[in-house]
Amino acid sequence: MAAHFMSTIRNLSAFANPFLKYHLTGKPSPVLGGYKITYNCNLKCRHCPYWNRSVPEQDFPRVRNTLERLRGIGVQILILEGGEPLLWRDGKKNIRHVIEAARRLFRCVCITTNGTLSWADLELDRVWVSLDGPRRVHDEIRGQGVFDKVWKNLEQEGNGRALVSTTISTANSSTIQELLQTLRGRVAGVTIQFYYPYAGLPDPLFLPFSERAPVLEKLKQMKKDGYPVANSLMSLEDLKKERWTCEEKFLANAEPDGTVLHGCYLRNRGASKCSLCGFSAHNEMSLAFKGKMEAIRTGMGIFFP
Repeated sequence: MAAHFMSTIRNLSAFANPFLKYHLTGKPSPVLGGYKITYNCNLKCRHCPYWNRSVPEQDFPRVRNTLERLRGIGVQILILEGGEPLLWRDGKKNIRHVIEAARRLFRCVCITTNGTLSWADLELDRVWVSLDGPRRVHDEIRGQGVFDKVWKNLEQEGNGRALVSTTISTANSSTIQELLQTLRGRVAGVTIQFYYPYAGLPDPLFLPFSERAPVLEKLKQMKKDGYPVANSLMSLEDLKKERWTCEEKFLANAEPDGTVLHGCYLRNRGASKCSLCGFSAHNEMSLAFKGKMEAIRTGMGIFFP
């Protein structure tokens, strides 16, 4: 009991100290770092721009250097992203070696994956698995037969690390309730975000704010009813706004070529238009920065279960 209590205090400190430091000194330090280690992917999802981009990748020593630079600017929580990060290779080195190096640097190491490849034997704190709807909808967005591969890997994972990440667009907004019913009792939680139109509007996948509101209301009710919605009620309500305050100073991002940037997720990746944003993780982080306990508890529960 005492050991668990001390671990909780250390994790809360790691999560809260950067916010306190900023309020005391005015100097921002990133808490959350996303590292797109590769744009390479085995899928061509309708809503993702990255599989169609070509950027030189780093070898393992340079990857390790990028990890060290992220830690050096203050990152506590690392999320390895892609493309499909499980595909990263450098000779005999693979994503396992990257994770081993990251665990020596960061308090929490996570990964996002399309779920078609197994992650069961990797030492990760959290795994976000992309699932955008029931079989018919998910396969329409990500490719025929993809849902069954993801489902098989989710069933084999078995240790409670996996959360589902759902990107809501016009292609799946009407089936989110069905997806949550399917996932109830099967995953640690489901986090949602809204599709961002990287190329600007008009974009047939972009869900207007007038149509987001009823989806968010349904998600709030389903969370209250015990469905595995991981986003806080406060964040779900805040996401109804066409523009909410983003504390981007607590974010950092790295690219496959080792470029490290401090701030908005879209920096160096696409035109940033706050009025179109639906990146809920950044909304939750921003609410936590403002001292909202519900958002702080949500972040602690997700990253330090």
